[in-house]
Amino acid sequence: MIKCEDCVYTGCYCEENIYKFIEKYSDQFDEVYAVFISNLRQQCVIWCQQKSEEPDVTPVCWDYHVVAVARKSSETCVFDFDTSLGFPCPLALYASQCFRPSASAIPPGWVQFALLTGHYFRPIEGSEFLETFSSDRSHMIDKASGHFMSDPPNYDPIFKPNLGHNLMNFLDFENNSLPGNWLDYKNFLEFFN
Repeated sequence: MIKCEDCVYTGCYCEENIYKFIEKYSDQFDEVYAVFISNLRQQCVIWCQQKSEEPDVTPVCWDYHVVAVARKSSETCVFDFDTSLGFPCPLALYASQCFRPSASAIPPGWVQFALLTGHYFRPIEGSEFLETFSSDRSHMIDKASGHFMSDPPNYDPIFKPNLGHNLMNFLDFENNSLPGNWLDYKNFLEFFN
């Protein structure tokens, strides 16, 4: 059993956390995917996140989030370093609790915002993600001060000069040059069934 505390983790660097997770543990699964979660506005409402004071009640709004979805035998689980649900968490439970597809499950102040923004998912097979992801962390540098908005990981950036900084290309709904396609909630669940 993989424990969260045995993994490489740095807050606000979810894409790198998942890269390191897949790099270390992919051989323990039949399949593993990096899954980008966002929408066209890059304002994605997600419940059951540790950043929330009340994770079950109040969602967090991320510009994007990245998790791993792994399958072993007939079990499909999500590995999200930032969830309050558990590590790992069965996909069905994670999806129903974190994305609240039913408007009746959304707190009144969030209903219109959550329904307006929605959730889209870009699953990328693990080995393809390891081959194609590259980040110089420039997206985390405050343009005014030149300082990191959140302390970076203590290892060198996962930067491949031949690819350049391509994190934002993974988040681009128009960019088809990288692996993975954007899926809505229903198709995301069907993808892993």
